[in-house]
Amino acid sequence: MKLKGKTALVTGAAGGIGAEVCRLFSKEGANIVVADIDADAAEQLAAQVADSAIAVALDVSSQSSWTAVAQRFEDDEVALDILVNAAGISGFGNIDEIDYAFWTRFQNINADSIFLSVKSMLPMLRKSQAASVLNMGSTLALKPNGQLPAYSAAKGSLRSATKSLALYFAENGDNIRCNAIHPGSTLTPMMEANLGNSSEERQANYQARIDIHPLGKVLGRITLPDDIAKAALFLCSDDATFITGVDLAVDGGATAFC
Repeated sequence: MKLKGKTALVTGAAGGIGAEVCRLFSKEGANIVVADIDADAAEQLAAQVADSAIAVALDVSSQSSWTAVAQRFEDDEVALDILVNAAGISGFGNIDEIDYAFWTRFQNINADSIFLSVKSMLPMLRKSQAASVLNMGSTLALKPNGQLPAYSAAKGSLRSATKSLALYFAENGDNIRCNAIHPGSTLTPMMEANLGNSSEERQANYQARIDIHPLGKVLGRITLPDDIAKAALFLCSDDATFITGVDLAVDGGATAFC
C-alpha cells in the first residue's frame, strides 16, 4: 500500500475526480477526509469508501469554512499528509457574454480556494514528516480557450500558485511538496452536463472532445477520473519524494506541443 497510515483531505470529493481519488487513496491505505460543499453527498461517499473515512462540509471559497475544518484537525492534533484540491466549477462564456460576478465566482472557487486551503491547513501539513499538496488544474491553464476566459484565468492562477508554493516550502526548509495535475476533458458528471440536450448533440460534442486528444483517437475515449486518480496517487506517494512544482498533463497528448 503506497499511502498506508497517511491522512488525506480531498476537496470536491463527493463526485467526479475527487471521488475517484478518495476511492483509490483509501484502497492504498490512506485515512480519507471527504470534504465537499454537499454535506449529504460527502457523508454517503465516506460511508462507501471506508469505515475510517470521515466527511466534512466545506465551501472551498469561504475562509470561515476552512477555519472550521482546520480547527477540527487542530483539536484532534492530527497531522495532514496529503491535501488534494479537487473542487472546482466549469462553464462557458466569452468576454462579451460574462459579467464581473461570473468572473469572480470562478476565481473564488477555482483559484482563491488554493490560497485558503494551504493557508488554513499549513500547520497540520507541517506536522507531517513529508506532506504533499496536489492542485487539480486543467489543460486550459496550459492552452487557454477563448470561450472560457474566466475558467482559463483561474486555472492559470492555480498553476502559478502551485509553483510559487513549491519553491517557498523548499526554500523555507519545509518537507512539503506541491504539484499540479492538468486533466484533459474528463468524463465526469460536470462535463457530461455540458454536452448538450439531444442524443445527436451529445454524441457530436463527445466525439469532438475525443478528437482533441491524440490518444483519444486511438483508445476511442477521453480522460477518465481513474486516469487522474492514478496520477494523483503517484504524485502524493513516496514514489515522488523528489518531485515538486511540476505540471503533469493527463490529457492523451492534447497539450504535448504547447
